[in-house]
Amino acid sequence: MHPKTIIYCDMFRLEATWMWQYGHDTIPDWDGKLLIVDTDAHNSLVETNALPGTVAAYGYTIVLQGWITMRYNGREVHYTKDDLIIYTPGIVVSVIDISDDYRGICLVADKDFAFESPTMRDAIRAAYLPVVELREPRLTLAEDDNLHLMELMGIIRRYLLSPDHPFRSECLRTTYGLFLLELNAIQERTIRDRRFPKRIEELFFDFLRLVPIHFAEHHDVAFYASQLCITPRYLSQIVREVSGRTVVDYINQLLLMEASYLLQQTSLPIVQVADRLHFSEAASFTRFFARMKGMNPKEFRKGIHDF
Repeated sequence: MHPKTIIYCDMFRLEATWMWQYGHDTIPDWDGKLLIVDTDAHNSLVETNALPGTVAAYGYTIVLQGWITMRYNGREVHYTKDDLIIYTPGIVVSVIDISDDYRGICLVADKDFAFESPTMRDAIRAAYLPVVELREPRLTLAEDDNLHLMELMGIIRRYLLSPDHPFRSECLRTTYGLFLLELNAIQERTIRDRRFPKRIEELFFDFLRLVPIHFAEHHDVAFYASQLCITPRYLSQIVREVSGRTVVDYINQLLLMEASYLLQQTSLPIVQVADRLHFSEAASFTRFFARMKGMNPKEFRKGIHDF
């Protein structure tokens, strides 16, 4: 296993991100699953733009003061006070401009922590609903909603800084679940004019829940459609209408991210990486990676080590 500080890959875990940026563990007995960060103009601009890849985590940042303009997956989005910035796993973000007085508070949850949790569905819905219904990863919070979410973030911070608490992990998981439920309730109150019927939304969110769990083993549309008890054609139609993307695009993006992670973080032979991701042979995996990445797996791994 290569050191986690070498993280020049497309998608890496929250713990690796934190260690790369700060080089040491600043939270006692931290398990790398949940984090609260105070953000300002310096760390938002310098550290966000310095990230060498994308993060396998969900992030929720409340803008407390000032403004920030970001490029979010190719789109320019402007955030001001009381806006909630939502980050979903694998999205490419950078800061274009930021006010000197900018301040924010950010809750970050590792993707696997969300997927292990019974609140996984709430995490997906909270992260994607504004994108689906408002076409952008932003939600403007009312004052009371802002204060309530910040209060829950404060409770999470206290548990993070209490390593001797006998039920620390359980309390963190429960409070994170409360945060997601509250955020879902806020979204339901805020987003009144919906673009899609609730049934379409639920099918789309259920698809998003399934893909990170099964993408390595199942690369075909038919599998996900069967899990949702709908036809492959109907699933393809829903995903394209809601997101503008295809089912295969979601699957391939996660395959590429995981392949990049395995090539960078492990010394597995390429044939074993291909096998772990359920490609029929190493040659088909190499063709896939080269098409998606612009270089073959050997070139990608060599580039990391040369750096």
